[in-house]
Amino acid sequence: MGSSHQPRLYLLNNIVQNYAWGQRNESAFIARLLNLEPENETPYAELWMGTHPNGPSQLIDPQNGTQTLADWIAEDPINRLSLNRSEQFSEKLPYLFKVLSAEKMLSIQTHPDRQQAIKLHATDPLHYPDDNHKPEIAIAIDHLEALVGFISDQELQALLHKYSDLKDLLGLEIPGIQHSVLKLLDIWGDTPERVTICIEKIQELIQANPEPNKNEQIFLEQVSEHGTADIGILFILLLKYEYLEAGEALFLGPGIPHAYLRGNIIECMANSDNVVRLGLTPKFCDTEALKDVLNFNENPEIRVIPHSDGQVTEYITPTSEFLVKSLALDEADRFTFEKQAELTLFLVLQGEVNVFWSTENSSCCGIYQQGDSFVVPANLPEYTIKARQDSQLYFVKLP
Repeated sequence: MGSSHQPRLYLLNNIVQNYAWGQRNESAFIARLLNLEPENETPYAELWMGTHPNGPSQLIDPQNGTQTLADWIAEDPINRLSLNRSEQFSEKLPYLFKVLSAEKMLSIQTHPDRQQAIKLHATDPLHYPDDNHKPEIAIAIDHLEALVGFISDQELQALLHKYSDLKDLLGLEIPGIQHSVLKLLDIWGDTPERVTICIEKIQELIQANPEPNKNEQIFLEQVSEHGTADIGILFILLLKYEYLEAGEALFLGPGIPHAYLRGNIIECMANSDNVVRLGLTPKFCDTEALKDVLNFNENPEIRVIPHSDGQVTEYITPTSEFLVKSLALDEADRFTFEKQAELTLFLVLQGEVNVFWSTENSSCCGIYQQGDSFVVPANLPEYTIKARQDSQLYFVKLP
């Protein structure tokens, strides 16, 4: 399969990840998206589109059969990945594209920056399987509830006034958020039972409150799910609650603590699986790494402002690995992509489309429907998408 073949579009066959927090049964969004009959009580958590070894996409070539997307790119990276910049990405797709569908809260976690990732991978390759950073964007399909970033020092003071047991546990004269978090991690490492006792006292106070706020409601939910012997319970009160409407987006740079609660999102990240977990998970939690990695900035820039021209909406982030856009077309509308020189990966989120392109000696057409994903190689400079019904597609390319 060399580069002499005429460029064309290729359908992908993708992996569904069945993590325990995913949506199940009739409410399983990913099963509906893919037109699958959901298996009873199987969680449909994530749909992966990309080359990550933990869930590699298969590329379906009508002439040559099926192979992994990674192998297909590696055969001819200049023509398939980027006519201009394949060296920058060492002939590999630099991002992982996902649909994430949460019914229950994910673990509280963060991601290292590049230098931290290199160090973590070198010292603990079992838990940090690559040396890459993992900036990521989350775009709400219907909605997203999440905890993202630390509360301010001022908000912390109000919290300690409300919960004297937490103030006594910290025992700090000047309890700023950074000092408080680092102190909590130390106490958890030395005498975790003290943290558990504090969580139990706070639980009693919240249960006695007829109007708990959002974070307190989540606190009680997670106590019933995980019990009181998990430091992650306490951190629910130290993180900011965010609600995203459909089309709104968050960008999570290195060190930003976060936990998705509920909702369906489009997610894109650097091609890495490096996660530093704090709690609310049976997986490995690394309090020592957290001390180095966590970002304590009071107001990190996490909201992404979408830029739209009507049909195309662009979600610009500070990362060099990916640029995510959406394309909305009414029935019979069309949109032409011109002067393309980078691989583009599409997902049809709803509807059905025709895609038209030309080669040296023929005109070609493909039909793609809801749940289909397909790639357009870098050496196909122009193609047109026409909606057979009202349609929405998300796509990702190199920025």
